Amino acid sequence: MRTRKMALLTIVPLLCAAFVFMLRFIDFTPEKVLETKPKIIIVTKTSDPNVEYWRTLAAGAKVAAKEFGAEVEIIAPRLENDVDNQIKIVDTILKYGPLPKGIILAPIDAEMMIPVAEKIINAGVPLITIDAQLAGNLASSVIATDHFAAGMKAGEEALRLLSARSRISIINFDQGSLSQMERERGVRRVLVKHPGIEIMDTYYSSGEHAAYEFTKQLLSNPDSVDAIIALNETGTKGTARAVKELGLSGKVKLVCFSSSIEEIHQLEEGEIQALVVQKPFNVGYLGVKTSVQLLNREKISPQIDTGSEVVTKFNMYNYEIEKLLFPFGER
Repeated sequence: MRTRKMALLTIVPLLCAAFVFMLRFIDFTPEKVLETKPKIIIVTKTSDPNVEYWRTLAAGAKVAAKEFGAEVEIIAPRLENDVDNQIKIVDTILKYGPLPKGIILAPIDAEMMIPVAEKIINAGVPLITIDAQLAGNLASSVIATDHFAAGMKAGEEALRLLSARSRISIINFDQGSLSQMERERGVRRVLVKHPGIEIMDTYYSSGEHAAYEFTKQLLSNPDSVDAIIALNETGTKGTARAVKELGLSGKVKLVCFSSSIEEIHQLEEGEIQALVVQKPFNVGYLGVKTSVQLLNREKISPQIDTGSEVVTKFNMYNYEIEKLLFPFGER
């Protein structure tokens, strides 16, 4: 018995010393224990992989997520004008959870998305909008192209390409989209100052095929219009395809929006005369960066203009323009 007690008196201090020694190598600081990446959900306008604008925007968001230590999930309806499904997506996020730390929303319709935006705010989730703003200024920050200014650039470029007496058709996308309507307003602001320019009624296209069919019908009369201004990517693709099939490339001037690989090729070939190019990579990147800053209670700007550039066959190989047309990131 005495031997056993002596052994215990020897072993216990050794075990205690070993335990204390091991504790020196374990970090119990709260930062290490609680360190998690905030989840941010981005609700865009379409999941269609053929619309390159949103793919590039997603690439920018993913780069920012890595840089600023966030987790992002990108969700969207299939069709770019499906506002009802976009509302359902947000409602599902809020109803079934778990709630993200922030939501970044690209609203399809400036008015119809107001109730769901109010639900986001009432749920205590910070809201940022990208690509376009909501009516009522509900978001903490709006990160988008100045669409009115971009529309004015398109109008000015069309005037540069045309004679003083010309007819122009505008192909828009959705009357509920504030960004599209601002582009058209900018175009018209420039054109109405020139009495020799006749502006045809706007055609609202539901997608590439609709723009294609409308353009073929419009140009069935060779003297119908001298130029077409298409205000979004799908409208541009449909319009350019119809003009090419009719053998009117270069004769009917095309001033369009976006910068998909297909559009860049059409610009090189002279099928499109000018592209007003936004900066979707920057929109996605700044959306996530600003959302993280908001979560960290840092001061943010209520409105960030990501800018736009007019790209033609003659400047498309400039270094800065090439960076814009072929942004770095996951695509």
